Parts: sequence; structure tokens; C-alpha cells
Amino acid sequence: METPNKKGPSVWIKELHGLVTLIFQKVSKLVDRILFDKKGSVIISLVLSIMICVVINYEDISLKLFNDARTTVDLRNVAVEVLADTDKYDVSGVPSTVDVSLTGDATSIQVFRSKSSVQVVADLKRYSEGENIINLKVKNLPEKIEAVIDPATIDVTLSKKVTKSFTIQPELLVGTNQKVSDFETPELDTMTVKITASQNQLNSIRVVKALIDCTGQIQDFDANATLAAYDAKGNRVNVVLSPDTVRASVKIAKNTSDKEDSE
Repeated sequence: METPNKKGPSVWIKELHGLVTLIFQKVSKLVDRILFDKKGSVIISLVLSIMICVVINYEDISLKLFNDARTTVDLRNVAVEVLADTDKYDVSGVPSTVDVSLTGDATSIQVFRSKSSVQVVADLKRYSEGENIINLKVKNLPEKIEAVIDPATIDVTLSKKVTKSFTIQPELLVGTNQKVSDFETPELDTMTVKITASQNQLNSIRVVKALIDCTGQIQDFDANATLAAYDAKGNRVNVVLSPDTVRASVKIAKNTSDKEDSE
């Protein structure tokens, strides 16, 4: 009985070598055809150029497309909004501006800033009279963005407001070639004003003036005079006055008018 004809290892190697040779020849002919063809060479050059660019810029491309790169934006002099019962309390210790650093992906930060100007909030609504340590927060901050505020915490004093009456003193504001003595003492339609402020502010007030502008006036006149409170050093005290203006009647001094008539 005859045994089946089996191929030995050497036969398999020869056949495999022949197959590889055949494939190589076909590929070689295809490459030669493409290389020596004008359109084919242009396509190959384009493909190679793209591959080189991708290799060179791989890090940047991967950061933009896959890593969603984070960035930090520093903002200076960001306004601070105070949330408090300002009718009841006087607030001190809150800076007008702070510095803010925003960290997140560039797109989120750009969208956040484009919606409105970045603003920091000092929320004092749940705090009572006295000194309080307050944490500042960025208003409407998205979850994808982290914010660092400098300073992050502030020491704020809430002082209960008090109302007190003060007597008003008229003061004439004269222009070039004018003297206060050119006018008689003004008459005001009211001589008292109510001022609402903290007790410390009220204690600092030394005088409340009705400021009357007499610039260019050469005859009797009436005008609205702005009220302002001043401390002992002549500095203006920022308080709420009611009313904040009064009506003033001003007359030219008699000796001045007589002198003008004689001339």
C-alpha cells in the first residue's frame, strides 16, 4: 500500500519564496508605474508632505484634538460687586477691584468672557453687624473653569446705619474777579438735613455745606445748592443726605450794586 505524498519543509520554503518573489515583482512594477507617471509622482509627494507635517506637529495636534489643553488667563482690576442691605448697614473693607486667574480649556474661558465682563461678588447678605471674614467668588463661574482670586478673602465691617439731623451752612463758590463779599448771605429754603450713615461717620462730620455756584452772576439769582458733609480736615464724608440739594436765594451786596451804579 502506498503512503500519501507529503511535502517536506524544503518544498514549503521554496513555494513561499516563490510567492513572496511574485508579490514583490508585482508591487515593484506598480511602484515603478506610479513613480514614472506624472500624476502618480504628484500624489506620492503630497502624501509624503502630509505625513511629514503630521509627524512634526503631532504634539500640537494631539493637544488640540485629544488633550483639550488647559490654559490660564490672568485678569487685572476685576470689579467687585457688593451684595448687602446697604439701607441698613454701612460696608467697609471691600476692595473696589481684585486680580483673577482663570484656568480651564481655552474655548470655555473664551465663551465665558464673551458672554459678559468677569465680575467678582462679595455676598454679605447673611452676615450681621461687626467684623466678618468674607470669601470672594467669581460671578456665574462655569464648572469647567477654576478661578483664583487675589485676595481670596477679605475682612469686612458691617456698621448699622443711624439717622441724624445737621444744620446746613451756605457756602458761596465765586469765579475769577469775584469775591464772597460781592454777595449777601444766601437764604436757604431749609436749614436742616437728615444724614444716614454709620455712627462713626456721623461722629466725624463737622459741617454740612450748601454749595452755591456764583460764577458769572452780576445780579440777584436763585439756584439749587448741592449739599455735602465734611470732616474736621475738610475731607468730604461719603454719606446719604436727605434732601441732597436745597433751593438758595442770593442777592448782590448793596455796597457793590451802589458802586456799579455810580460808575
